[in-house]
Amino acid sequence: MSGSPYARSFGAQARAYDRFRPRYPAAALDYVLGTAADGSVPDDSAADGTVPDGTVPDSTARRRILDLGAGTGLLTRDLLGRAAEVLAVEPDDGMRAVLAEAVPEAVALAGSAERIPLPDASVDAVLVGQAFHWFARPAADRELARVLRPGGVVGLLWNFTDRSAPWVSELYAATQQPAPPEGYQPSDLDGALFTAPQRFRTEVQHELPGPDGLIGLANTWSWVTTRSPADRQAIDRRLRILIGRHAELQQPIIRLPGWTTVIRQYRR
Repeated sequence: MSGSPYARSFGAQARAYDRFRPRYPAAALDYVLGTAADGSVPDDSAADGTVPDGTVPDSTARRRILDLGAGTGLLTRDLLGRAAEVLAVEPDDGMRAVLAEAVPEAVALAGSAERIPLPDASVDAVLVGQAFHWFARPAADRELARVLRPGGVVGLLWNFTDRSAPWVSELYAATQQPAPPEGYQPSDLDGALFTAPQRFRTEVQHELPGPDGLIGLANTWSWVTTRSPADRQAIDRRLRILIGRHAELQQPIIRLPGWTTVIRQYRR
């Protein structure tokens, strides 16, 4: 795992993370896996939706999907039914405990992107939600290639917030993080091991349960969780002031605008 101090900052906030962090739209999973859960082939206007031999992947033929860096299972639970077996690998004990409780149908394993506890060529697809930027490279690329069967697919997913909305910009300023943390950008897998990347983006709105939900979300962000208790209290005060200035932040449901970005690559 990356040496960033942020990388292991989430365990203490595991239940809040599970409650307030966004999940992933079905369109993003359909893009990675090629076929929707109901068996239909999605409209793929951003890329051709084919594997290297030109055929459309068949999700019903997949035996195993791995959610790598699974956290509390926000992505894992939406992979159920898309393969005969869903595995979830997570290094943090606190996050993995919530995962095992929330998604008992999946097999939760201790491990990391650099040391995946699975045999060679044992999975058909690997998905990574909001975690790839924490992985140590190139070790993680090699491990992904090792556990995937030839032709298997990797989907790297990120949820981003639309900071162009004025109150959203103020939200990040209140947490003293006006720009994404260094390195927090989509990047491709090693081209010697994987096919050229294909990209997909879909707009989303993350619904939060009122002002407390907005504050709860902010307190799961790595640059907030790693602050001192005094700093976090100061952030909470600034967030309360922000909420008082915007009527839309005082509603029972707050809608945070954004998008999901996907990078899809196949094992050579």
